[in-house]
Amino acid sequence: MNDTERFEAWEKKLSAYSYAMTLHGLDGNNAPVQGRKYRESMAVILASEMFEIEHDETILPVLERLSAQDEDPVLKQRAKLHLNRMKQSLSVRKEDYEQYRKVLAESIAAWLKYKPAADWKSYAPYLQDLTEAYRALQKPRLQEGQKLYDLLLDDHEKGWDTVRYDAFFREIRTCAVSLLEQIRTKDQIDDSFLHQYYPAEKQRAFMPQILKYMGFAEEWGRISESEHPLTTPVTAGDIRFTTKYREHDVSAAILSSVHEIGHAWFGHQIDPAYEGTILARAMSAGLHESQSRLCENHLGRSIAFWQYNLSLLQEVFPAELAGITPETFCRALNRTEATLVRTQADELTYPLHIMIRYEIEKRMFSDDPDILHLDEVWNQMYHEYLGLEVPDAQSGILQDMHWPYAYFGYFPTYALGSAFAAQFNAAMRKDINVDDLLREGRTEEIFAWLKEHVQHWGAFLSTDEIIRRACGEDFSPRFWTEYITKKYTELYRL
Repeated sequence: MNDTERFEAWEKKLSAYSYAMTLHGLDGNNAPVQGRKYRESMAVILASEMFEIEHDETILPVLERLSAQDEDPVLKQRAKLHLNRMKQSLSVRKEDYEQYRKVLAESIAAWLKYKPAADWKSYAPYLQDLTEAYRALQKPRLQEGQKLYDLLLDDHEKGWDTVRYDAFFREIRTCAVSLLEQIRTKDQIDDSFLHQYYPAEKQRAFMPQILKYMGFAEEWGRISESEHPLTTPVTAGDIRFTTKYREHDVSAAILSSVHEIGHAWFGHQIDPAYEGTILARAMSAGLHESQSRLCENHLGRSIAFWQYNLSLLQEVFPAELAGITPETFCRALNRTEATLVRTQADELTYPLHIMIRYEIEKRMFSDDPDILHLDEVWNQMYHEYLGLEVPDAQSGILQDMHWPYAYFGYFPTYALGSAFAAQFNAAMRKDINVDDLLREGRTEEIFAWLKEHVQHWGAFLSTDEIIRRACGEDFSPRFWTEYITKKYTELYRL
């Protein structure tokens, strides 16, 4: 076989194992508890064999030659991304990886058990073991003088470290805190009608309308339910996402679904030629998050969105929403008020939830972490940042799945994704009349714009290059600060 044939056979095998592991993860969320031990032991075997494929040093010279050629740019990028990953991970020891997978499975199972019980004290030792196993796994990748947390941040958002994030968060926080201080002097928006009793079964009956409106089709996607909404792109033609119905918040499942559909469209609209390759993913977590935040905030929270959908929701809940106009509904939907749970946070306070997690993660991967008492740090920071008292660990430090699942360094990309979304939204609205399209139910034109300018590139282009091409300039947080200032100045008549 020539280099291209050897590389493609190797990548295809790697893709098959990744596919199996993805399906294992999906199945495990709803599988019987008694089968967990055997299921996880099989996953360790699959992960170990996948590790061997990923670290096959005989493919290294092939990757080097293919990443140096210029005849095929797509092949070059595929080889280059694999080469960079292999060079970073070759020093990782197999026994460390196997130990990490074992501890990870235990952490996930413990979180699923102890979150409903709000029992941080029982879960904390599992997180301590997980962070220790993760440190051992990642330590060989560190370059001289590099901090571990900077490495983790760069894994999820290339070129971003604590120095860059600190500057970004300072700008975001200055804007958000200033607006919140002004809003506290104003009368609060009444959103009580959103929090009447809305039976989950009726909400489920309405959800197909939102899926249809957003262009999400059963031919390539499935929706189910979970404690923590998330999206899993198995392939471009098999996208799974989950939502969660809250019977005293009629907007929660709708907005979470609109959010996840943004992720789903990204996975569905990547260039089909990249299927089964390393390019069939977003270049960065922040870029992926930008698409979900754009859908949730710039589409789902807009008046135009509800000028189309509110009357349909009123057919399901005629008494609860009697006399409510799209303008009233939208004002209530965008009300800002400090809350304990990140996924229920409004658009203005959301970055503060992310900053708390960012600051705690820096402690978790410092030279002297104190994992067992992080709940105290969490509670203190929620009081400092949002003025809230945390009543229990379920609504506090145990609320997110990210740390139990070892998504370390991922949280900051949520705030970055919101800022990317504001910049993409500004560029898109220069090209097409988004509000008219939303009012008329023609969302396919919105997703066509996102496909052409953002999504179809997958990991072929860097995030910075995608932003430059789509927006005509480099990334800047000013698009978020200007957007959020205008929005809440008008909403609260500041």
